[in-house]
Amino acid sequence: MDNFISENKLIDTRRGLLKKLGLSSLIAAGFAGQKVLAQGINFADSGNLADDQLFAEVKNQLMLEDNLVYLNTGTLGPAPRLIYDKITALMMRLESNPAIENFGPMGQQMELTRGKVASFMGADEDEIILTRNTTEGISTVCSGIEWQAGDEILTTNHEHGGAETGLDFLRDTKGAVINKITMPYPANNKQELLDLISANITDKTRLLLLSHVETVTGLRWPIKEVSKLIEGRNILFIVDGAQAPGMLHIDLHDMGCDVYACSGHKWIMGPKETGILYLKKDIQNLVNNVFITGGYGVYSHSSGTRNAPNIIGFGDVLEWHMAIGTRRIEARCMALADYCRAELSKLDKIDIISPDNPELSSAIISFSLNEDVQNGEVFGGMRDKGITIKRLPQYNAIRISNHMFTSNSDVDQMVALLKEYLA
Repeated sequence: MDNFISENKLIDTRRGLLKKLGLSSLIAAGFAGQKVLAQGINFADSGNLADDQLFAEVKNQLMLEDNLVYLNTGTLGPAPRLIYDKITALMMRLESNPAIENFGPMGQQMELTRGKVASFMGADEDEIILTRNTTEGISTVCSGIEWQAGDEILTTNHEHGGAETGLDFLRDTKGAVINKITMPYPANNKQELLDLISANITDKTRLLLLSHVETVTGLRWPIKEVSKLIEGRNILFIVDGAQAPGMLHIDLHDMGCDVYACSGHKWIMGPKETGILYLKKDIQNLVNNVFITGGYGVYSHSSGTRNAPNIIGFGDVLEWHMAIGTRRIEARCMALADYCRAELSKLDKIDIISPDNPELSSAIISFSLNEDVQNGEVFGGMRDKGITIKRLPQYNAIRISNHMFTSNSDVDQMVALLKEYLA
């Protein structure tokens, strides 16, 4: 069974949903040498299960501490136990015969991950490069494009510092001019956002960087409409996707952006230090970074040795998401976020800064506190009582990530404690 998990471990982790799906014969077949899903649970056969049953089983497969309310997937997501078990076993297998495994069977298996990414993201395999995180992906592009002093970059004041690293490199080494749009919070509609882009583009704009889902407010940018707006204007459109895949259904070809970078360790809930860089075929000749001079394969002479167990495990967690159903996951996350927003809107002394327009909203709900309460105090108090949230330095704010494994009860506990601080 691909030497990554014991029979006893698989039996331990398949409880609950396995019996409902009648997969005993599937498991038995796997131990007879036939193909078995890496996860041991065939979520693709769970269409008759209600969401509460299905996503309770998702949570059951995680390794979160008992009674922990985890509302910070936007920083780091928890990986499923079976992915952890597989990576651990693969590491042992690798170290038992390093060169033969790394440049043989495990190396070949690692190379399959790019195809899984392409299926997950709505792209072609020859448009996918595997990185370590979103920051590395964006920096790879920014450090590999030609630039003239005075060329302009258009972005916003709500971008993550990791993405800004690449932009700062162009400013400091190539003389780029960075223009930042001051974002409304919350934004009201798509047209408002498109008008902001139109009003700030100049004849010198050569690069546009936006977040698919903003890390501060959870605003979901209309990427497809922005792509059409700047079409034909010789502007490289880079999208920071750190907060979107794993929460939202992604189709990169439909979006139309030139570059998309994301991490595997947030909403995808994959191994830490995994990431994706998408380069649209039309612009690949514009990016000439030493890391990819050997090609886009996972391993090449320019990439050097890679972490095969992590990359293989990353491919497995993508299959896990696709088996559950990316559209079903998105619907679940949005329903949880709607409840979170509704409960927070009942409170005085906070302002929700995330958009409530369904076209612009995501599973992230952020709110600012009035000046009587500091977000550091709220963050620390909740952490000490088993509730993990995100403290935002901007706007004295708190960010809540509503992923598929969380529940309305989790939000209720968070809100109940928040009321104590607001009182």
